Amino acid sequence: MDHVDVAPSQRGQATIELAAVLPLVFTLVLLVVQAGLVVRDQVLVLHAAREAARVAAIEGDAARASAVALAATGLDRQRLVLDLVWHDDQVTASVRFRSVIVIPLVRQAVPEIVLVAAVTMYDEAAG
Repeated sequence: MDHVDVAPSQRGQATIELAAVLPLVFTLVLLVVQAGLVVRDQVLVLHAAREAARVAAIEGDAARASAVALAATGLDRQRLVLDLVWHDDQVTASVRFRSVIVIPLVRQAVPEIVLVAAVTMYDEAAG
């Protein structure tokens, strides 16, 4: 195997390139993680709306529907708003949640994202 000599001016080139690109790669990884957290929160918001609508439709109890929706998701109660509306033979559960941004640089521009979901079901409790 032949040994290739590298000129002294090129020895640190790879290190310098890595040092220049590494912050960008790290930032991109953090952005992907943050996007995943927001998607997870959106799925949980939809799940909370579905659970609240289901319990409200079956039992007709708004307090129980709220408790079940919050318990099923584990979302922070301080950042979640649940509205239940009965209309004719249907019940609609609307959930609004403020998802917090964890990346400091992004948080300065966008401190939180409001996620919304609504689910309507036939009101079985009414008859």
